[in-house]
Amino acid sequence: MADEQWPALQKQLAELVSGYAGRVEYGNLRLEVYESANEGRIALAYETPGGSTNQFGITFTSGEFHMLDATAEHEIVSPDPAAVTAHMAALLAGIPEARAGRLRQDIDQLLQDGSTRREVLSELNRLMRLGTEFRGGSLTVDELTAACRFLYARTGG
Repeated sequence: MADEQWPALQKQLAELVSGYAGRVEYGNLRLEVYESANEGRIALAYETPGGSTNQFGITFTSGEFHMLDATAEHEIVSPDPAAVTAHMAALLAGIPEARAGRLRQDIDQLLQDGSTRREVLSELNRLMRLGTEFRGGSLTVDELTAACRFLYARTGG
């Protein structure tokens, strides 16, 4: 691709991601670039606790970037790499809350399925230990603390 917007976006996103990359609370965020003769795609991929992979995607074609809004319901189109980078920065800032929300959903599901408080705590402990094998799917100490508080609130403390 000969368009100068594409390498400009790649450089800006690489700089943006460098502040988050590898950090558990950002799901071991990474930047993946795919190119063909007339299209470019970028995925900003991360994991939630337990290892489910999520991503924010950007496609570049005909001089325009295409991506989804924060609700993933509406497409945003822009020719400006700086606007795309600003949008992605806002989405990346929401990763810790998305991870916490997923963890709360998983705790609720375990309880609904009949798990005891002790069994849920065992699962949280397992997630904490994942850091040696699957960094982005593990938990930080702060995430574990918040999850335990949520569990105790759900189970009558």
